[in-house]
Amino acid sequence: MTLVMNRSLKDGNKDMKNSIYALLIGLIFLGFSQAGDRFAGVSSNLFLQAELSPRAAALGGAYSAIGNDVYAMFYNPAGLANMKRNQVGFNHVQWFQDIRMQNLSAGFKLDPCFFVAAGFSYLGMPSIQGKDRYGQNTDALTVNSSIMQMSMAYKLHPSFSIGFGVKYFRDNLAGYVASGFAFDFGFFMETIIPHLSLAASVRNVGNKVRYNEMSETIPFNYRIGLGYRIPSLHLRLGLDGVHSNDQGWLLKSGIEIDFLNRAFLRVGNAWFSANGLQPSFGIGARPIKSLAIDYTLFNHQNLGLTHRVGLTFSFSLKGESKRLAARNMMLLQPPQRVYGFLQGDKIKLEWSDVPGAAYNVYARKSSDSQWKKVSPRLLWAHEFLINNPPVPVAIDFAITSVLNGKESAFSRIVTVEIK
Repeated sequence: MTLVMNRSLKDGNKDMKNSIYALLIGLIFLGFSQAGDRFAGVSSNLFLQAELSPRAAALGGAYSAIGNDVYAMFYNPAGLANMKRNQVGFNHVQWFQDIRMQNLSAGFKLDPCFFVAAGFSYLGMPSIQGKDRYGQNTDALTVNSSIMQMSMAYKLHPSFSIGFGVKYFRDNLAGYVASGFAFDFGFFMETIIPHLSLAASVRNVGNKVRYNEMSETIPFNYRIGLGYRIPSLHLRLGLDGVHSNDQGWLLKSGIEIDFLNRAFLRVGNAWFSANGLQPSFGIGARPIKSLAIDYTLFNHQNLGLTHRVGLTFSFSLKGESKRLAARNMMLLQPPQRVYGFLQGDKIKLEWSDVPGAAYNVYARKSSDSQWKKVSPRLLWAHEFLINNPPVPVAIDFAITSVLNGKESAFSRIVTVEIK
């Protein structure tokens, strides 16, 4: 791309410098805007909110409540807790006029409750030929941005996770350099409605950055999202409401169809924007269990086609399975305190918490040796109600913990007498 500018490197003309600065800021903004509105241009460092994941971009950016891979850290760091295995991924984005974005990310499951990830992202474009006031060539101008990021997530409960991220960013706009730190926070939870998840995040919390004599805000934003799975139809739905200081409110939505966990079809859109309906389309393939390939196409009505492609490798470290299994066995203990008592026409059971576990309730007549599970499904609460039997009887109860599909031994037995 050729850009003709009047620039004198010798006279230090302040107005000319400001003109170059404003033009380059505008160029970077155009590269990322998918929804121009009355907030356009309020923030600098727009690379901080770029759609780097092909899968997330295909879903319209509705990823805070359905992200389950290493790229969740770019939308909601708490989503890292949904990773099943360690991952390393590389993404390439081909934007308009040879603007390119690259991203390398790695995420690790350190134990069943603790996850960390790191990423490096880079934006670059061909050098721009500078011109002085007489039309003569001057030094070439360079424009690039980079971000280094670290995030972590912790499962406080199998259905609730929190996350934190820190990033260092640096912009070079034709010699005008600015850098700084920003922070992300988020949570993810499975609701009491089966297959429905809720998430929220706050991203890019940080101070203004300074370009030469001008200070600019960074693109602070917050989002709240819903995710819903329909297992019978192999569908995953995402919906995010996003507010930022340079775009106002956007409603982002996406649908992913899973074909036997081998192929994926995705479509998404960002609503409430000046550009109206501009869907993104994506496909994914998993030829082998450890490799995912993703591609997304987006056609901006003003800027044209953009392409995103990504490779993600999933793996286990040597000895990791044994280490996690040993940790699970240490954690897999039954509740240490179990109580049973009558409450009206019900028997109420209560027990102490086992971190990260769900529970089963077993019962038998005190005169029998055969146990029967009386909880209809895994319980996340620490209490259970059961109807009183119609005849006098003594009933034994015991609780087990369930962690990562494994069940503990019985807790101590409590007996409740019905008279």
